[in-house]
Amino acid sequence: MTTTFADSGEMRSGNPALSEQFIAKELTPQAATRSMTVGGVTIKTLVFLVIVVAGGAWGWASATETVPPEVGGGYGDTTVTIPGGFWLASFGALFVGIATAMSPRRAALLGSLYAVLQGYCLGAISASFNAQTDGIVSAAVLSTGCVFAVALLLYVTRIIRPTQRLAFAVIAGLGGLSLLYLLTFVLSIFNWGWLYSESFRTVGIIVTVIAVVLAALSLTLDFATIEAGVRAGAPKDLEWYLAYSLMVTLIWLYIELLRLLALLARNR
Repeated sequence: MTTTFADSGEMRSGNPALSEQFIAKELTPQAATRSMTVGGVTIKTLVFLVIVVAGGAWGWASATETVPPEVGGGYGDTTVTIPGGFWLASFGALFVGIATAMSPRRAALLGSLYAVLQGYCLGAISASFNAQTDGIVSAAVLSTGCVFAVALLLYVTRIIRPTQRLAFAVIAGLGGLSLLYLLTFVLSIFNWGWLYSESFRTVGIIVTVIAVVLAALSLTLDFATIEAGVRAGAPKDLEWYLAYSLMVTLIWLYIELLRLLALLARNR
C-alpha cells in the first residue's frame, strides 16, 4: 500500500513555504480551542487571491502602452513601459515572502502585503504580455483555474497520491529548473545568439511544460499538507499561512502558463 502524508505523519511538500521545519513544529496536534478546517483555508485563500487581483489591477493600470498608429496588433507590435516601482515591489515581495516563512503566525498581515506587492508585479507583467498577444492573460487565468481543478480532482480521487517519492521528485525538479533559469540568465548577459533562435524557443516550450506539470503536482502536495494539518488538529490561525502557501503555488502556475502561451504564440 502506498503511504501518503496523512497516513505516515511525515508531511512534506514541494512548496518552499511549507518547509519540513514548519510541518514538524506547527502542523502537529496541539491543545487549541479551535482547529483549522479545509473551509477556513479555502476562504482565506480566496481573500488572498482577491488582494492579488486588486494589486494586479494597480500594476496593470501603472503600465504604459505605446502603440504605433501604423502597426497592427500581434506579438512584438506593442511596447509597454514597466512602472518605476516594479523592481521595488519585486524585491519587497521577496523580502516579505521570506519574513512570512519565518513567522507563519503573522501570515494574515504579511501574506496580504505579499499579495499586494506580487499582484502589482503580476499586473505589470501581464499588461506587457497582453500588449504583445491580445487575450493571452484571460487564457492564462482560465488555464490556471482549469489546472487547479484537475489537480484537486486527481487528489480527491487519489489518482495521484502525494507520496514521499512524489515530493522528492517535485523538489528535485524545482532544483533543476532553478539551475537552468540561472544558467539562462547568465548566458543572456553575454548576449549569446542561440538564446534568440527558434531552436531555443522549442526548448523553452518543453521546459515550461515541465514547469507547469511540476506546479500542478506541487498543488497536490499542498492539498495533502492542508488535509494532514486538519487531521492533526493544527491551530486555527495557521489557516492563513497554508492559504498563503497555496497562493504562492497558484502564482507560480499562472506565470508558467503565461510564459507557455506566449512561447506558443511566438511560434505561430
